[in-house]
Amino acid sequence: MHVEVPRIPDRDALVALLRDDGFDARPVDELGIEVKGEGDVLGDLETWIAQTEIPLVPQPTEGTIYLRPPAS
Repeated sequence: MHVEVPRIPDRDALVALLRDDGFDARPVDELGIEVKGEGDVLGDLETWIAQTEIPLVPQPTEGTIYLRPPAS
């Protein structure tokens, strides 16, 4: 699974969170995260968004979850 985030601080925080939840997560490229392991990556991302109150919306596609600001 690949996750794309809008900012580097978000990427770093999510890598740490996903690792704490038992995933093999590592930063790739400037704003990407490669995630391996069993579990609910999307659920972890949604929980993180709710806890941090960062206005992001997860947009899953085939093999990638993009975290984007909501459309205005």
